[in-house]
Formats: sequence, C-alpha cells, structure tokens
Amino acid sequence: MAKPVEVMNLTKNFRHPMKVWDKIEAVKDFSFSVETGEIVGFVGHNGAGKTTTIKMMMGFIAPTSGEISIFGQNAGSIEVKKKVGFLPERPYFYSELTSMELLKYFGKLSGMKGSSLIDKAEKVLRRVGLYNDRNRKLSGYSKGMLQRIGIAQSIIHDPELVIMDEPMSGLDPIGRREVKEIIRSLKREGRSVIFSSHILSDIENLSDRVLIIEKGVRKSFGTVREIVRPENIRFSIEFGGPDEMKDAAFSLFKGIRVSSDRFIIDCQDLADFNSKLAVIVQKGYTVHDAKGVYPSLEEIVFKGSSEAGHE
Repeated sequence: MAKPVEVMNLTKNFRHPMKVWDKIEAVKDFSFSVETGEIVGFVGHNGAGKTTTIKMMMGFIAPTSGEISIFGQNAGSIEVKKKVGFLPERPYFYSELTSMELLKYFGKLSGMKGSSLIDKAEKVLRRVGLYNDRNRKLSGYSKGMLQRIGIAQSIIHDPELVIMDEPMSGLDPIGRREVKEIIRSLKREGRSVIFSSHILSDIENLSDRVLIIEKGVRKSFGTVREIVRPENIRFSIEFGGPDEMKDAAFSLFKGIRVSSDRFIIDCQDLADFNSKLAVIVQKGYTVHDAKGVYPSLEEIVFKGSSEAGHE
C-alpha cells in the first residue's frame, strides 16, 4: 500500500522580486515520508520553507524539481483531493455565510449531498465546538472560532490525510486543547496528520515524529529522542544525607545547589556523571534521583541539530 506522503528530492526556486536574473531557493533537495495513522509536526523559523512545501504537497504550486506522491498519486490530482483535508495558514471564508452553510458548501465540493451531508456537518460542528453557533454568520465569529470552522471544513469529507498550517493560531489555551484533542482523535481513527506550528510544546506533545526545516533544507526528521545529539543531554544527580553530613557535601563538588533539603549537582557529560555518582555513593550519601535530561524541542530547534532522524 502506498504511503500517505512521499516527498523525494523536492526543490522550489522563485524568481527574485528585485533581481530578475537571480533566484530564491525556498526549498532545497527536501525528502520525507509519512506513515498511515502518523502525526508529523513540521517545524521551522518564518521563511524556512514550511508553507511552500505544504503548497506543493497540495498541488497549488509546482516544484522546480523532485517528486511528491500522495497515496501513490501525483499531488493535486482530483483523486488525491478527495483523500486530503487542508487548513491553510490564513483561512478566508465568505463572511455572510453561516458555519452550517459553509460546511454544506465544502461538503458538496467533495461530492456529499442530501441529509447525510447535513448530518455530517452537524456532527463536525459539534466536534469543533461550534454547533450552538451553526446559524450565526461568520462575520460575527472571533479569530479562534474562524480557526475552528477552518478545521471543520478540512475534515467534513472524512479525509485519510489532513494537512494543517498553524492550526492553533489565534486560539486561547482551551481552544488549543480542543484542537489538540481533534488531532489526536484523527490519529485514533487511522488518519495521518501533518501540521505546522510555532508553538513548539504542542509539536512536541502531539507528534509521533518531528520534521525540522531550516532555510529550505531538512535538518532533522524523527522522534524528539532520535534528533537529540548525545552531547545535548544534560545529566544531574539529586542526593541527601543526615544533618551531620550536609556541610561536608558542599566540599565534594563546585556548583552544588540545595532544593527542598536535597543537594543537586549538574554534570558535564556521561563520564562526569558516573564519576560524581560514584563519589556520592562512596561517601555514604543517599541518591534520590540520577538521570539524563533531554532538551526541549525549543532548545533543539533554536540551537540547531545535525541530521540524525531516520525515515
């Protein structure tokens, strides 16, 4: 069975707006794939190439070179569009329509009709928390409500693949939580999801794998654990002892901290960790916690990481 997404050696060049003889390389030799039922978080700074890649996957713009396969077919074909739901970064809808009218419109575009379309629209509106506002014009919707109706239109036709560009944009914490639950529910239903976000904690919390792009180049692709370099792991030891041993603890190492009547020492690397742990045990102290701490996704993205993920 063909994978939901296979992107191979994708490149996209644009003509420079000020120097017609020059070009802008938005995406460079970019490759990745998505498995069935997988959530992939797409991460990168503004201008890194995320939205350009998504537009090529949707068939809105053609790549300069490379290939995109969606369920084994060319991106943008009619058959592919029936299987794909899409939420753009800045969705725009007819403001005089109600949310029910909007979903009926998009449902009809996907070949849905009759009472089954109405039932499905009502079900989706409940799913995104807009059922009570179904007969209200979109002109009266807040930004967060418009974002949720955008998600609703992307799933009205039960797509097998959902691509969302900044789905949490404009949402308050409750709205973000609701959208995250929708994304998780899509996975539980066996659907694949690709979503980009500047909220890196959401990417880290939701994604099976994280795709990091920098200046159009794939930097890493894999689980957070797979893309962390060993030297980025921080080691620490938390220990304690009876009152008569506490003063002596400060003479063991430099940089010891105290928290809740326990001592904490950070280590430079695994060797330093093992060495300090042996001293603490040999001196008779009680070790309460000794572990390697992985950096957050934010630290990985902003500090940069080498290519370590695997497709």
